[in-house]
Amino acid sequence: MIIVHTPADGEVERFDFRSVRTSEASIITSMVTADLSWQQVKQRLHEDDPDVLRVIVFVLKKRSNPSLRINDFDPAVDDLAVKLDRKEVDGWAELAAERLADFDGPREMAELALGTILDEADDVDYARATIQRLLAGKFPAAPDAATTGSDQSTPEESTSSEASTSGSSPTSSTSTEADSTT
Repeated sequence: MIIVHTPADGEVERFDFRSVRTSEASIITSMVTADLSWQQVKQRLHEDDPDVLRVIVFVLKKRSNPSLRINDFDPAVDDLAVKLDRKEVDGWAELAAERLADFDGPREMAELALGTILDEADDVDYARATIQRLLAGKFPAAPDAATTGSDQSTPEESTSSEASTSGSSPTSSTSTEADSTT
């Protein structure tokens, strides 16, 4: 999990929840409430609990600013957001690939369904590339798709396009096309 702090009057900061040390976890649980377990903190983080977000970011900010006091750090609720890191996007992709294997609708519907991860991911470009890899695995590019719209293709180019139906080429081709359209 990445906690993104976007203050209206300052620089965007990102805090990696995985970097919390054991001593910091103890401080976080006691600052939120004395009887809160670490599992409950993690659950409330997933629920975007503003108190938990504030305390976690405060504790992580204290690493570089030891004199910071909790009363001095009171961001607006909308200034803190939880985003998925790359490892979590990869975990999501494993589950999505299993579901996509049973999907029998058109590519556009699959892409729309998979696109919901873009709102949750911290690295949107990485999430977009992950979606394109998933789609390429389910919907390999047709041999003619690479040459569509190119009136100047030669027989050699057509042959190489047909050879691009291997497992890795559609991903590269699809990712390149997606990157150029955004």
